[in-house]
Amino acid sequence: MKEKKILEKIWKFLPILGFFILAYMVYTIGFNKILNSFRIIPFYYYLLALTPLIPREILRAYKWQYISKKQKMFFKLTYLLKLSIISFFYGCITFGGVGGHIRIFYLKNKSNSTTEKCLVNSLIEITTSFLTGLLISLIGAIILFERFPGVLPIIFIFFMFYLVIFIVLMKKSRGSKLFRIIIKLIIPRKYKSIVNQSVDRLYEDIPQVRDIWPTFAIDGIVYLLMGIQAYIIAIPFNINISFLDFILISTISVVFTGIIPIGVSGIGVREGMFVILAKSYGVAPDIAIVISLGGYIVKSLVLSIAGFILSIKTTGMKK
Repeated sequence: MKEKKILEKIWKFLPILGFFILAYMVYTIGFNKILNSFRIIPFYYYLLALTPLIPREILRAYKWQYISKKQKMFFKLTYLLKLSIISFFYGCITFGGVGGHIRIFYLKNKSNSTTEKCLVNSLIEITTSFLTGLLISLIGAIILFERFPGVLPIIFIFFMFYLVIFIVLMKKSRGSKLFRIIIKLIIPRKYKSIVNQSVDRLYEDIPQVRDIWPTFAIDGIVYLLMGIQAYIIAIPFNINISFLDFILISTISVVFTGIIPIGVSGIGVREGMFVILAKSYGVAPDIAIVISLGGYIVKSLVLSIAGFILSIKTTGMKK
């Protein structure tokens, strides 16, 4: 009982743990040093770094539309673009990004599909994105193995884990068996028939794995655009990191926020990882943390603000 209470306290603490990590880093590095490093970045660099944001989000919406069509759900690209931005906002302000799945209810109202079908739609879109990030990080960990030998096994384990789970669950004959084993073990008998019906609805019009491989190529371009945004922020510091290496370590630091899903919007984990990786190239911690935070501003914060504004006007999107 005592252990349970301890776990509950830890669980409650997790959403703000990232902020404590960031605060500790700011304290140890020095607030004034970080502030002075921020002043090095001219304002127009932020504007320049925002230019890849629009094509990036259009690509994400197009990928989502592609997945939806495979599930026989048809939405306008502009609708999914708005909904993607709104869900991005909710994902950024909730622990582990779980709030991003709010789009399930919009999709259900818009298409009159089942909640289960919309849930699968959202999970496929998010999972394929994370798998792409893991794949890019895995390639990066191989290329940069001499610099970061400890990163490769971590990325490899998580990539294989998510890939296997994804392939297993995407096939109804395999996934439904796994779900029914879980149902048999943990669901009370009186609810089993209801849950079994829900499992069947999960696999309604689910696409085959081979049908969604193109989405990985789209996500690859999205990650590249995100890396370019952060790279533009880094230019004023004249750091000694090649473009390819920067894109790879930037992606790795972002992916680690999914591997270690603590805090909100990956804050703290992303900065800590980028500081560690950039240190190998001789980048000072104050500069590394500023590049990471500056990248967060142009990659996520501005989009979250846009999502907040759009979320206030969501009534029309439910129809």
